[in-house]
Order: sequence, then structure tokens, then C-alpha cells
Amino acid sequence: MTTVQAHLENSAEDSLAATQAFCGLILKASLLAIPVYLGLFMIAVPFDVDAGVKRGIILATPAIEFVAAAVIYSIGFLITLPDGNQESLDSLSRIRNRTIRRKMRFILLGSAPLLLGVLSGTVLLLKAHL
Repeated sequence: MTTVQAHLENSAEDSLAATQAFCGLILKASLLAIPVYLGLFMIAVPFDVDAGVKRGIILATPAIEFVAAAVIYSIGFLITLPDGNQESLDSLSRIRNRTIRRKMRFILLGSAPLLLGVLSGTVLLLKAHL
């Protein structure tokens, strides 16, 4: 029975480490998307174009959406296990599972603005280029 509990404990630690690594990876990707979008936008739009304030704000919305996704992913990345001595393996397992569910919730919440930023950035870059 002890080997099964040790295996379940390692499995929970592995899944917690995997969600932590995934949050870090997606956080880096969403932060990298901001200069990539702005660089592609500078290539697509000539410098002598006067877009105006309203159109300029609309063209900057993908960068704002990438920032929102990065903030949500960073919250998910910063969620850690609470410190303290746990007397039972069962309570420690519940706390790990709750932490994993929180991280997954923030991963899914951050995916919405990231995907929206990618889609709107693609549409705006194609429209600006054509």
C-alpha cells in the first residue's frame, strides 16, 4: 500500500511541476508576442501613413490583449502550494489537486485573450498590408 501512495504523491508532484512549466512557457510566449506583433506591424504599415487616434488604438488592441493574457498567466504561474506542515497525506494530496485546478483555470482564462490577440492581430496585419 505504501508504494501506491508514494506513486500517487509523485504523480501529483509531476503534474504540479508540469502545469508550472506550462504556465512559464505560455507566459514567455505571450510576452514575446507583443514585440513580434509590433515589429510585424511596423513592417506592414508604411511610416508616412497617418492612422489617426481611433484607428491607432484599434491597431494597438492585439498588444493590449497580449498584455492581459500575460497578466493572467503570471497569476497562474505565481500560485504555489501553501507552506505548513501537513499531518496527513490525504490533505496534502487535496491541496496539491486544488492548486493544480487553480493553475489550470488561469491557463484557460489566459488562453482567451491570447487567442483573441492572435486572431485580431492577424486580421489587422492582413488588412493593414492589403
